[in-house]
Amino acid sequence: MTTRRYVYHLCGYGPIGAGWYRVFKRELATFGRTWNVSSQLSEPSAHPGTSSIHWQVTTSAPNWHVETGYGMLVWDDIILSDFARPLGRRLARSSLAFLDIMLTGSAARYFKASWRYGLFFLFPFVWLLVFLVVAVVIAYYAATLLLSSFALQAASFVALSAAIFITLLHWPGRRWSVQHGLDDWIFSWDYMYGRRPDVEARVDRFAEELVARSRDAAIDEIVIVGHSMGSTLAVEVVARALEIDPKLGRHGPAVCLLTTGSTIPKFALHPASERFRRHAAQIVAEPSIAWAEYQARSDFISFYKFDPVKLARFYGDPARGKPLMRRVRMQDMLTPRTYWRIRPKFMRMHHQFVMANERRSTYDYFMMVCGPIPFTRSTVAPTGPVELIASDGALIDQPVVPILEHSSRIASIARSG
Repeated sequence: MTTRRYVYHLCGYGPIGAGWYRVFKRELATFGRTWNVSSQLSEPSAHPGTSSIHWQVTTSAPNWHVETGYGMLVWDDIILSDFARPLGRRLARSSLAFLDIMLTGSAARYFKASWRYGLFFLFPFVWLLVFLVVAVVIAYYAATLLLSSFALQAASFVALSAAIFITLLHWPGRRWSVQHGLDDWIFSWDYMYGRRPDVEARVDRFAEELVARSRDAAIDEIVIVGHSMGSTLAVEVVARALEIDPKLGRHGPAVCLLTTGSTIPKFALHPASERFRRHAAQIVAEPSIAWAEYQARSDFISFYKFDPVKLARFYGDPARGKPLMRRVRMQDMLTPRTYWRIRPKFMRMHHQFVMANERRSTYDYFMMVCGPIPFTRSTVAPTGPVELIASDGALIDQPVVPILEHSSRIASIARSG
């Protein structure tokens, strides 16, 4: 049983770090109702020089008590700086990113890996084209109907086209996250080619903090959680921590990597991303670090049934391998009313991986980061925490034989990596 855990959470490309504590606090209450668990949450505190915020969570049920330290990599300032770039620069750089991803064949590989993610890639660029066509058509008819002079028509057409296009980009473009999508691909393109020293420096500092935390013998396990684009950053953090301390995970607390809603293939499928592929393989080759990835069909903004290391589709539910691939169903985590209410909201569905469940399910983010079940035990159990937590929240004692079988299974997973 885990009694002390430290969690590092790395979010995707969105300025949510400042407000994540509020979301976490709200979802913690839902977690308590779902699993019949009591909890206490401290106030957040910033650690100078680490670009992270931290808080403490205490959870308990009839026969267990867990203290969880929770740290979050904050890079809101970097993302907001990207959002503040001039519109002309955004359009120019996003066009270059689009051309690069198309010409390198990466877009074709996205569609082959996951047609839904391929559509997600095209989403902001298709809306750019739609806005442009709408602006041109409206401007053309307005100029030709209202003016008789060709010179005035031409001048008005250009001015109106630009004005309408910019208006559409700001509304409804902002509401539909078109500019956010363009910035996302600009960032991804730059990061693939190693042109983001600001993010590199932050990842390095987080890796140093992870290594320092791994020397705390009082902690049972450290879980590094990467969600969305944060999954790639999580792999980078663990790989760089291994460079600092090659014995990471072999001494002190267990070190575990959890990736959810992962977009690792977004980078790994690009020819320029050799270092990401190398870092992922490095983690797979290190038997002391457990790695599990959870995927769901309902999450359009990820690569469903696609192995982020082998870069190949998988079928069924593999019982072996590293990362250990687990497929889950969002509809099993939520009440039918909630599921169908948020089903059309792709970003909300994407974030369910790091929200609390309304129903007990094979995957539960809060049980994995705040509960008493060791990471490897939870990820290998066929029904996850469902078979390990009783209705009153108590941890169910497991017979000796299944535990031995579990240990053997974990060892085989490590060897297969």
